[in-house]
Amino acid sequence: MSSKKVFLLVIAISIIGACNYGKNATDSSDTGHVSLKQLCEKYHTDKCPGGHNYLGVYELFFNPFRNVAKKVAEIGIAQGASLNLWKDYFPQATVYGIDIFDNSNLDTERIKTFIGDQSKRENLQGFITKYGSDFDFILDDGGHSMEQQQVSFGFLFKHVKHSGYYIIEDLQTSIYKGEYGSKPEFGTKPDESNATLTMIRTFINTRFINSVYLTNEETEYLNKTIEYCSVFSTNNNSITCIIKKKDS
Repeated sequence: MSSKKVFLLVIAISIIGACNYGKNATDSSDTGHVSLKQLCEKYHTDKCPGGHNYLGVYELFFNPFRNVAKKVAEIGIAQGASLNLWKDYFPQATVYGIDIFDNSNLDTERIKTFIGDQSKRENLQGFITKYGSDFDFILDDGGHSMEQQQVSFGFLFKHVKHSGYYIIEDLQTSIYKGEYGSKPEFGTKPDESNATLTMIRTFINTRFINSVYLTNEETEYLNKTIEYCSVFSTNNNSITCIIKKKDS
């Protein structure tokens, strides 16, 4: 089976799974609350339809637990639009942001920021030491380099709660011949052997994670606890991946 067909199959399975979760679990969604796309009118994050256009996909996965989520985190803060969007969408959650710059001006009772380099495990450990584990989801919209994406994923996935999600955005930086991949700051090799998208494609095809950036312990943990990876490409060639953690 070609890689393209595998990706399409996994996407279809994942959408069905997300819908079944919402149907079979105690429904915690609230149709009286605005959707993620509607929140774009208030918070102009690049996840909105005018940007990378990821929020339609996220709505499918996140809506079933929007009223019970307690902790969500995002790597990459910028002006804070996404943090505020998550705060409004998940009314019971505290939203955590990690960035190399000081964004403490955004801190409120329900938004907490942390200064850290996502490629340095000691910085990520500092974040966990301060704020704990059991995140409903962690989303990486940080520097988008191969090392940053994979180190963060390897280290932080164990701090996602069971049945939670880890999301890696802007995987178009993995495509060397694309618009971004050949830029030196992303560190993508011409053969894409170290690319994050290659790591994900390999897992989809073989059920094994393989990355030069991960420790043996991280690799073993990921192979044991990932339920599935779903890759979505939007109509403007932006790519995001949603990785589901097993329920036990």
